[in-house]
Amino acid sequence: MTKQSGIYSVRLMGAFRLEGMDGARLEVASRKSIGLIALLATGRDGERTRQFLQDKLWGSRESSQAQTSLRRELANLRKLLADQPEPFLITVGARVRLNLPVIRFDVPVPGAANENDPPPPRGASEFLEGLDIPGEEGFEDWLREQRTMIHSEAVDWEAAPKSYIPLPRHVLDLSQPAPGFEGRPAVAVLKFQNLTGDPALDFAAEGIGEDLIDQLCRLRWLPVIARNSSFIFRSDDLDPKSVGQSLGARYLVEGRLRSIGENFQLTVSAIDTESAQVVWTKRFDLPGSLSNTSLAPLLDDLTAILAAKIDHAEQSRAVARPATSRDVNTLIWKCRWHLNRMTRRDSEIARGFIEEALRLEPENPEVLVQAAWRIGWTYWAERVKPADMQAGARLAREAMRADPEDGRAYAILGAYELLARNNERSRSLCQQAIGLNPSLPLGHAMLGSGLSLAGRPDVAIQSLLTAMRLNPNDPFAFHTLGELATAYWMADRWRDAVDLAEQSLIRRPAYWLAHLVKENALLAGGDASGATAAAQAMRESCPGFREGDIDWLPFVDPSWNSNLKDGLRRAQQTEGPGRG
Repeated sequence: MTKQSGIYSVRLMGAFRLEGMDGARLEVASRKSIGLIALLATGRDGERTRQFLQDKLWGSRESSQAQTSLRRELANLRKLLADQPEPFLITVGARVRLNLPVIRFDVPVPGAANENDPPPPRGASEFLEGLDIPGEEGFEDWLREQRTMIHSEAVDWEAAPKSYIPLPRHVLDLSQPAPGFEGRPAVAVLKFQNLTGDPALDFAAEGIGEDLIDQLCRLRWLPVIARNSSFIFRSDDLDPKSVGQSLGARYLVEGRLRSIGENFQLTVSAIDTESAQVVWTKRFDLPGSLSNTSLAPLLDDLTAILAAKIDHAEQSRAVARPATSRDVNTLIWKCRWHLNRMTRRDSEIARGFIEEALRLEPENPEVLVQAAWRIGWTYWAERVKPADMQAGARLAREAMRADPEDGRAYAILGAYELLARNNERSRSLCQQAIGLNPSLPLGHAMLGSGLSLAGRPDVAIQSLLTAMRLNPNDPFAFHTLGELATAYWMADRWRDAVDLAEQSLIRRPAYWLAHLVKENALLAGGDASGATAAAQAMRESCPGFREGDIDWLPFVDPSWNSNLKDGLRRAQQTEGPGRG
């Protein structure tokens, strides 16, 4: 890490090191001060709430003692940095943040002075080498999660969703087979590489991988990891065992697209993650057009070959065991590529691509599915008008008619029906989606949400856990975790509800449902002071939330909405003078 004049330097990989703006090393003697800096560096915009820091670093102490300890640690850091021309730490009310524009890190930190620098070499050293804080399980769990994520040698730092944080084993045990597949091993398709030298073909390489996932998902016997989880990994210079453990997959499929004159060549390989051996590889010659017509036979062949190879590999294992154009295809790929980046700007770009595809082929089932999903995602993120919701549901129905065997269309329509408070209809559609595609995470997630909202949390929990298992690295995992927390709260499993709500909030601090469930679960479990702190954290993280928003939740029995409101009021009433 090259020192830049007038900038703090922080080293998190290997032994921790902090240098002042003059380049001199500043000795941070306290392990908890080092942990505090690292916790802030990994927070969104370099910021954490005081409550979060207290829970992680002083969770073993009483609340008042933890508050005092945090104040003392911050004061010691300010004293150490008192002679520097620019502040390193900034505290505003209940929040603490780093002054990112004047800090340079040796790992990617959005907003930092070296934000656009290349990532560090993989496997060079350990994150916060040698650091541990005995007795603070919250910090130790966080540190293990960070090390798991950072030291997966195949993680693509630029492509990985900022919300991706590995789930603790007690929440999601990836060493266990996916439920409902009779112990069959899972397969994950990694993002195909574009080696043509033409960046415009990134969409094509990624799109072929996505289409292969869709095809494999129709094999009812084979669990397939969702693309949102598998596509955060690169297929170049990967450690198959590490990636397999991160995804809970025994087999990885990787692909490389190359230019051969005016045409293309696609090389596809399947890897056994336990042995790190390539079990199959083949090259396919493709025409320069890369059209639907030319790719359809390839995808059919790939699906059949991979199914046969994986089945054969499993049989052998058992025996050995002691006992660029504007064609519609390109437009679809580009739409999906932008939607998966989950920003408002990308959503608008995706809308332009999919609307153009609809104009060209209004009856294409893939176009209809992607158009319906885009509207549904926009509704969830931005609360579009009811008329847009009706348009999205109409597109999902048209997709079902165009391809009655595509489970995605049923699941998407199920989501619309759930929001429209047609719970039974929604669950029926999601069950049909799972029947068509047992590996469809959206189908399991929406079925679980519907069961929970219908007052059947015990059954809902299994569906939601299955959704998590089939898509362990989903950038929308906070939503499924929030639904799980709700189901646990409804089932009177209050400790589990708090745990899952916290896992959700780690990934999206402004998710008001997770805050709300946490408050109610803490109150139900007799922890009034914890509920008070949770209510305050919700005020800070969700300034736009209003009690009336709770009515938006489509419970079949509205008494559940009333229960959430009552818990919110009780938690807020205990906050004391000046905090309401």
